[in-house]
Amino acid sequence: MNTSDSQDDRFESEVDRATAKRLARLRTLPVDTSRLDESMRAQLPLPEKTSKPLFLWLRPMRAVAASLALLAAIAAILLTSSGGPALASPAQMAQMHEDIVAGRTPITKVDSIAAANRALAGQSSRSPTLPEVPPDHVMACCMKSVQNKKVACVLLQDQGIPVTMTVANAADMKLPSAPTVVRDGVTYHVQAMGKLNMVMTERSDRWVCLIGELPADQLMDLAMKLQF
Repeated sequence: MNTSDSQDDRFESEVDRATAKRLARLRTLPVDTSRLDESMRAQLPLPEKTSKPLFLWLRPMRAVAASLALLAAIAAILLTSSGGPALASPAQMAQMHEDIVAGRTPITKVDSIAAANRALAGQSSRSPTLPEVPPDHVMACCMKSVQNKKVACVLLQDQGIPVTMTVANAADMKLPSAPTVVRDGVTYHVQAMGKLNMVMTERSDRWVCLIGELPADQLMDLAMKLQF
């Protein structure tokens, strides 16, 4: 073999080995393709936005409508149960009177309206202030509820006949649609339930009802003695 050819072969082998080493190094180097990815995304058209089918929009709308209906129902229940003035029926007031007189309702014995006001205030901070009555009339008191409205009850005695005086804040109670009698500028609503008569009126921001087995005129006479 010619010496020149042998030298050429060795040179080519060294070049091949050097090239192979460089290629091996290039394979291990990290390649940043983020710019290439951004460039390709910029060149590609964006996909068209697809609108949701109508039934997919209706589902959340139905849920909102159901929630609104539920809130309206709850509000109606709250308004009818606790909001607005209450209307006491003659039967309800008569039953309340009979339960107090018969002792079926727990009562506190008192000897004055001042004592009754203290006792009732201890039972409820929402107790209305009672009007003054003749001292010899007061026997006992208790707190009752009419359609979630607090009413203060005082058991009185007029000529030996038990009379219940029920007092509430005027804003909490309605006066009934009943015959009226005007005495000394005060309007009384007169009702009856069996042997019981009852007269209702509003004075000094308070609703007052007197019930007993007495003529309505005699109950109004007692009402005229109330001092607000």
